[in-house]
Amino acid sequence: MIAKYFKDFDKRIIKKKKAGVKTGEKKGKAPARASVDLRLLKEHLSRVIPSNLKIDSVRPIDTAGFSPDGVDLVVYDTFCQDIIDIMGGYVPYELVYGVFHVIQDLNKDCLIDVLNKISTAKKLNMYAAGPEEGEKTHIPSFVIASSTKYQLNELKNDIINYYLSKNIEHQYELDILMIMHKGIVVKNWREKRSFIALETNEDTFMWFFILMNEYLDMKKDRTIDFRKYIKKEVVYNEY
Repeated sequence: MIAKYFKDFDKRIIKKKKAGVKTGEKKGKAPARASVDLRLLKEHLSRVIPSNLKIDSVRPIDTAGFSPDGVDLVVYDTFCQDIIDIMGGYVPYELVYGVFHVIQDLNKDCLIDVLNKISTAKKLNMYAAGPEEGEKTHIPSFVIASSTKYQLNELKNDIINYYLSKNIEHQYELDILMIMHKGIVVKNWREKRSFIALETNEDTFMWFFILMNEYLDMKKDRTIDFRKYIKKEVVYNEY
């Protein structure tokens, strides 16, 4: 039932590039390269996330004005129909439920880059929240890669080694990294600096859907105060 729906899910978000001409002794065309189409990905993910949430290519922002670079898609509570227009193209941190980073071909350089972007994005509200707000909550981060030459155990070890070498605190680590039609690397929240790699093959999107929604379906104890987003200093006449 669920497996059947997600069996060919990855094919729906793929855009094939035109075949190129091979170089070398033998002439002929190289096979067409496939890549994740961000528009198609957004369209199809919107159908499998909680219906009260929306996914779009917008930028998150906190009350301090911090907006991290490199986020491809944001899942958020719409709050009101014109929330993005009201916020000038941004979505307030308090309404964000998750962020996505999309990679076409995952290699060592791309891995370092995306792990750095995730750590930065998870610092949303880090300097904006006051002591009265208690413990800060970090936004779940998901990575979708269309392909990689990595073996899953090697990928998991490189993720752990990166965090160890940079001495990054565990709350700024990625939550789920998915390689289409291959497998998933999931953060193990029961232990610090711990990840689980699963070779899920054709069931990859099914398990990504299940694990992703465990994060997106959590109730957020965040209230939004739009006054904190107004940086205009004006003294109005009061009568």
